[in-house]
Amino acid sequence: MSYLAPTRAEVRRNRLIVGGLALLMTVIVMTMFLLESRWGYLPPDPKLIYFQSWAAGRTRADAIAMTERTKAAREAKLAESRTYIATLTGKARTDAQKQYDAYVAGGGAKKDIPYVTNGNAGDEPPVE
Repeated sequence: MSYLAPTRAEVRRNRLIVGGLALLMTVIVMTMFLLESRWGYLPPDPKLIYFQSWAAGRTRADAIAMTERTKAAREAKLAESRTYIATLTGKARTDAQKQYDAYVAGGGAKKDIPYVTNGNAGDEPPVE
């Protein structure tokens, strides 16, 4: 039953332990803040892609024409890549073809050219 009436030595030891732990936790937190402010821990900012805001008077024919222009722009980009790969030889050609295949399989053209406006590939909507 000494825990009900601890001796002065026990009280002092308990206070030193609790105080030491509090000081240690403070130092750890402050060190983590210092390390985070110096080197950071977050990944790079994501790439923002803005969606197209369509006009209220947009017709079905306009939508279909834009879809066709988008497909044509994507195909032109892929054809340009294939033409370049055809100029390479040896290991460089093999590596480029593997990279091209991975790009196509991952939907790279759809990500790079999500839509075409005004018939120009690569136009982006205005950022406001």
